[in-house]
Amino acid sequence: MKFHSIAIVFFLCNSLVASAASLTAKMDSAHIGIGRQTAVHLTLTQPKDQDFELQVEKDTTGKIDVVKLKKADTTEMGGSLEIKQDVIITSFDSGSCVVPPFKYVNIKTRETLTSEPLALEVNNDIEIKLDEAGQPDSTSVKDIKDIMTLGFDWGKFFTILLIILLIAVLGFLGWKYGWPYIQKKLAKKQGEGIVFDEPEIVLPIEVVAINKLDEIKAKRIWKDSTRIKEYYTDVTETLREYFCRRFNISAMEMTSDEILDELKYKTEAMPIIPELKSILSKADMAKFAKAIPTEEDCEMSLANAYLIVSRTKPVYTEPAQDKKSKKEEAPLAINSNSNNLA
Repeated sequence: MKFHSIAIVFFLCNSLVASAASLTAKMDSAHIGIGRQTAVHLTLTQPKDQDFELQVEKDTTGKIDVVKLKKADTTEMGGSLEIKQDVIITSFDSGSCVVPPFKYVNIKTRETLTSEPLALEVNNDIEIKLDEAGQPDSTSVKDIKDIMTLGFDWGKFFTILLIILLIAVLGFLGWKYGWPYIQKKLAKKQGEGIVFDEPEIVLPIEVVAINKLDEIKAKRIWKDSTRIKEYYTDVTETLREYFCRRFNISAMEMTSDEILDELKYKTEAMPIIPELKSILSKADMAKFAKAIPTEEDCEMSLANAYLIVSRTKPVYTEPAQDKKSKKEEAPLAINSNSNNLA
């Protein structure tokens, strides 16, 4: 009976120990030089079924700085876990200061374990010597840490070199092949967009008039009695345009009588006054008196129009060297009697 009682008590003690969680904090050194570092060793003992998280509170006095949290090391001890973690701290303020307590908080139950605050003494171990003038000796001032010499980074060097070579190769290929190709395309595109204006051929005024009369003749609209007025309008308009350029008169704005009066004083126009008077008379009758001339009258009017242009066409002077080459050519003439109007 006594043995069973002892076993029960032992079991209960183990259960209480296993369910309890504790936190301890120790520091490597309680004395450091200003700017030096020291490590705070935290040891958390907790049951396996619990989960605690470290919370580092900022020092409200501003004297303690946490430099680094090292990775935690977990060890299983029976029914408990022992978690060790180091916190690297430093201070840049000389004198006595207090390291704030570290806290572990249970994620599920929000139970908080707090370590004891630790005292830290920060010594100003920089000795400044004065020169003869009482000024700080620059040779006595030294850095907190020695200057570190970093090794040459060959990997970075070759990466930069490879990028430079790649850019150079791409630039060369672009200059060698890409730029000529672009120039060729641009030249082709510009060439397609350019429209070369053909030189304007200026025909003699008599040729222009004859061509228009040929068009009127080809249409033969006088065969339709309803288009007699249109036919005479075309013939007289052609002659009026010819007179404007040939005799320098405003024939387009003149009446038939005004045109005849103006041409009576033109020596070159005097031979064609009878034919012109006949054409204008028949045209006025067709346009204003609604008379319908016969087909023979229409054909005669067109023949007279050819005759008027042929007899009054300008005489062009040719250079002396061209006269010899054109002696053998037969002169072109328009014979009003040769016009086949039927």
